[in-house]
Amino acid sequence: MSKVFETNALKGKALADGMRKKIAELNQYGVNEWELIEMSNDADKAIEMIREVEQLREVVSEKLKSANKQLDSVKERALAYRRIIKAHYTQDKWESFGLMDKR
Repeated sequence: MSKVFETNALKGKALADGMRKKIAELNQYGVNEWELIEMSNDADKAIEMIREVEQLREVVSEKLKSANKQLDSVKERALAYRRIIKAHYTQDKWESFGLMDKR
Protein backbone atom coordinates (compact mmCIF):
# COMPACT_ATOMS: atom_id res chain seq x y z
CA MET A 1 0.00 0.00 0.00
CA SER A 2 1.15 3.50 -0.70
CA LYS A 3 2.79 4.84 2.45
CA VAL A 4 1.46 8.36 1.79
CA PHE A 5 -2.09 7.07 1.34
CA GLU A 6 -1.95 4.98 4.51
CA THR A 7 -0.34 7.81 6.49
CA ASN A 8 -3.02 10.29 5.45
CA ALA A 9 -5.83 7.88 6.29
CA LEU A 10 -4.31 7.07 9.68
CA LYS A 11 -3.80 10.78 10.43
CA GLY A 12 -7.47 11.44 9.70
CA LYS A 13 -8.50 8.53 11.90
CA ALA A 14 -6.23 9.65 14.75
CA LEU A 15 -7.63 13.19 14.52
CA ALA A 16 -11.21 11.94 14.63
CA ASP A 17 -10.45 9.62 17.56
CA GLY A 18 -8.62 12.35 19.45
CA MET A 19 -11.41 14.85 18.89
CA ARG A 20 -14.02 12.35 20.10
CA LYS A 21 -12.23 12.28 23.45
CA LYS A 22 -12.76 16.04 23.71
CA ILE A 23 -16.21 16.17 22.16
CA ALA A 24 -17.69 18.10 25.07
CA GLU A 25 -15.29 20.97 24.41
CA LEU A 26 -15.75 20.85 20.64
CA ASN A 27 -19.56 20.84 20.60
CA GLN A 28 -19.57 24.62 20.91
CA TYR A 29 -17.76 24.83 17.55
CA GLY A 30 -20.34 22.72 15.75
CA VAL A 31 -18.39 19.48 15.90
CA ASN A 32 -20.55 16.48 16.58
CA GLU A 33 -19.52 12.99 17.54
CA TRP A 34 -21.42 11.34 14.68
CA GLU A 35 -19.35 13.17 12.08
CA LEU A 36 -16.15 12.13 13.84
CA ILE A 37 -17.28 8.50 13.96
CA GLU A 38 -18.09 8.73 10.26
CA MET A 39 -14.65 10.23 9.53
CA SER A 40 -12.95 7.41 11.41
CA ASN A 41 -15.03 4.81 9.56
CA ASP A 42 -14.24 6.50 6.24
CA ALA A 43 -10.53 6.27 7.02
CA ASP A 44 -10.89 2.55 7.72
CA LYS A 45 -12.83 2.11 4.49
CA ALA A 46 -10.18 4.04 2.52
CA ILE A 47 -7.46 1.76 3.89
CA GLU A 48 -9.54 -1.31 3.04
CA MET A 49 -10.15 0.00 -0.49
CA ILE A 50 -6.46 0.78 -1.15
CA ARG A 51 -5.57 -2.74 0.00
CA GLU A 52 -8.06 -4.09 -2.53
CA VAL A 53 -6.48 -1.88 -5.19
CA GLU A 54 -3.05 -3.26 -4.31
CA GLN A 55 -4.35 -6.82 -4.68
CA LEU A 56 -5.81 -5.94 -8.06
CA ARG A 57 -2.49 -4.39 -9.10
CA GLU A 58 -0.75 -7.67 -8.26
CA VAL A 59 -3.26 -9.58 -10.38
CA VAL A 60 -2.85 -7.10 -13.24
CA SER A 61 0.93 -7.33 -12.97
CA GLU A 62 0.82 -11.11 -13.24
CA LYS A 63 -1.60 -10.95 -16.18
CA LEU A 64 0.64 -8.41 -17.90
CA LYS A 65 3.69 -10.66 -17.45
CA SER A 66 1.74 -13.56 -18.96
CA ALA A 67 0.50 -11.44 -21.86
CA ASN A 68 4.03 -10.16 -22.59
CA LYS A 69 5.38 -13.70 -22.48
CA GLN A 70 2.67 -14.79 -24.91
CA LEU A 71 3.44 -11.86 -27.23
CA ASP A 72 7.16 -12.66 -27.14
CA SER A 73 6.33 -16.18 -28.27
CA VAL A 74 4.23 -14.84 -31.15
CA LYS A 75 6.95 -12.39 -32.18
CA GLU A 76 9.61 -15.12 -32.14
CA ARG A 77 7.55 -17.42 -34.33
CA ALA A 78 6.54 -14.60 -36.67
CA LEU A 79 10.20 -13.68 -37.13
CA ALA A 80 11.10 -17.26 -37.95
CA TYR A 81 8.24 -17.55 -40.44
CA ARG A 82 9.11 -14.20 -42.05
CA ARG A 83 12.64 -15.46 -42.60
CA ILE A 84 11.30 -18.57 -44.32
CA ILE A 85 9.05 -16.53 -46.62
CA LYS A 86 11.79 -14.01 -47.44
CA ALA A 87 14.35 -16.73 -48.12
CA HIS A 88 12.16 -18.77 -50.46
CA TYR A 89 9.91 -16.27 -52.22
CA THR A 90 10.40 -13.04 -54.13
CA GLN A 91 9.27 -9.79 -52.59
CA ASP A 92 6.23 -9.51 -54.87
CA LYS A 93 4.84 -12.76 -53.35
CA TRP A 94 5.33 -11.78 -49.68
CA GLU A 95 2.02 -9.98 -49.44
CA SER A 96 0.08 -13.13 -50.42
CA PHE A 97 1.52 -14.75 -47.26
CA GLY A 98 0.41 -11.83 -45.08
CA LEU A 99 3.91 -10.40 -44.94
CA MET A 100 3.71 -6.63 -45.42
CA ASP A 101 7.46 -5.94 -45.16
CA LYS A 102 8.93 -3.89 -47.98
CA ARG A 103 12.42 -5.36 -47.69
